[in-house]
Amino acid sequence: MTYDLLLLPLIALGLSNLRTDYNIAWITTLAADGGILIIGVLILVHHNRGPIMANNVRLDPLAGVLIIVIGTVATLAAAASQPYLTKHLALDTANEQKRRLYWNLFNLFTVTMIVAAISNNLGITWIAVEATTVTTTFLVGFKRTPQSLEAAWKYAIICSFGLSIALLGVVVIYFGATNAGIGGSQALMISVLEHHARELNPAIFRIGIGLCIIGFGAKAGLVPFHTWLPDAHSQAPGPISAMMSGVLLSVAASVVLRISELSSMIIGPSFARLLLLCIGILTMAVAAFLIVGQSELKRMLAQSSMEQMGLVAIAIAINSELAIAALLLHIVVHGIAKSSAFISAGQMEEVTQQHRISAITGMLRTHPAIARGFLLALVALLAIPPFGLFWSEAGIITAVVAQGYFLWAILVVALLLIASVGLVRAGLALTLTQPRTEPFPPVHRYASLPVAIATSLAVIVGLLGSPTTHVISSVASSIITKV
Repeated sequence: MTYDLLLLPLIALGLSNLRTDYNIAWITTLAADGGILIIGVLILVHHNRGPIMANNVRLDPLAGVLIIVIGTVATLAAAASQPYLTKHLALDTANEQKRRLYWNLFNLFTVTMIVAAISNNLGITWIAVEATTVTTTFLVGFKRTPQSLEAAWKYAIICSFGLSIALLGVVVIYFGATNAGIGGSQALMISVLEHHARELNPAIFRIGIGLCIIGFGAKAGLVPFHTWLPDAHSQAPGPISAMMSGVLLSVAASVVLRISELSSMIIGPSFARLLLLCIGILTMAVAAFLIVGQSELKRMLAQSSMEQMGLVAIAIAINSELAIAALLLHIVVHGIAKSSAFISAGQMEEVTQQHRISAITGMLRTHPAIARGFLLALVALLAIPPFGLFWSEAGIITAVVAQGYFLWAILVVALLLIASVGLVRAGLALTLTQPRTEPFPPVHRYASLPVAIATSLAVIVGLLGSPTTHVISSVASSIITKV
């Protein structure tokens, strides 16, 4: 199963380099991502039999959820990529080379995220997360405009700096493990560290785990290294923004979750809880006020992702069965809804050639299919029923209250409401205002299909699942640490 997960996108990558019909790359990537989604479902179906452990691989329920999100969002992004490339490269004389580069990087990006999701070795996890930075840096700068190249450089520098802090944390953890007598090749294995938790020095691991949470948190868009996110997401092609926001942030957050679980077993729950509560609420506060004052469409969506990752950090901090169940549902529905919003926003910017919200007006009259898709994605992000974010946000807030953090819960609700004001105001300005007088070009006839599918999926997940649903709560129960 592990080999299948990695081989599928690698086969698509290889076929995308054949000098044949360019649709081959698109179709094989779609098929590979669909296969990844099916494998993720199979991992979850068999989770009651225990995690599949093999050397440095760990196929547990958390990995299963992440693989499902990777497969789903990658399929949607791949479907939206073909219309984007057709339009963007129509007049480019080097379009075949750029098209091949795009699909190569797209599939490599998918492979690196899968490795990060299933890794049982902190060293390999670090390499995989850093590799996502390498692949996506070129995708952020894909348009080759001064703004996109600047955003790519900023993204690479800030994320690499944050991950260098995480690397320092990994080295400290390695030192702590070898100091406790764990052999060199086993010293970074998460399962081995969990097994020997009582023998490890809490003082050493407090330093290592703190550095890892801050360092990997940079990749999840958490403060203090969150500043790369609005620039990178606003300049990347719409489908790539969907992948980065819908999956990459969640994969990085899952690494923080695994380290937090390790922290609970070695140090106790209070250290990671306090650190993540502070980081989470600060991230939500920064994002909420930036959203209200934001004038550019994709930057606003990127800041909305920051806000959601802040909420995820708070759920990790609480670490109860309800909080983790809500977190799992949140990762799935946010990934689908945010990918839908970014694909729609990218299409709006493509047809109007504008980035500012005030310059993209009247979309409901000029391009009703795109506008309806964006509005539905926005409703999902606002956590309005029947979309699943209603249940996940309610579950996280309830879990925070249940642990006695009443003031933190009030802060979370207040910040969600503040961010909602900015999102609603932008949604109305984009769709219900008078359109510009100059004519807009038409969009590809299938351009709205990925958004329609994503929105339908978000509704179905919301109708079928909640944090108290047996399947979700049993998966959450298998993840959390019994301290």
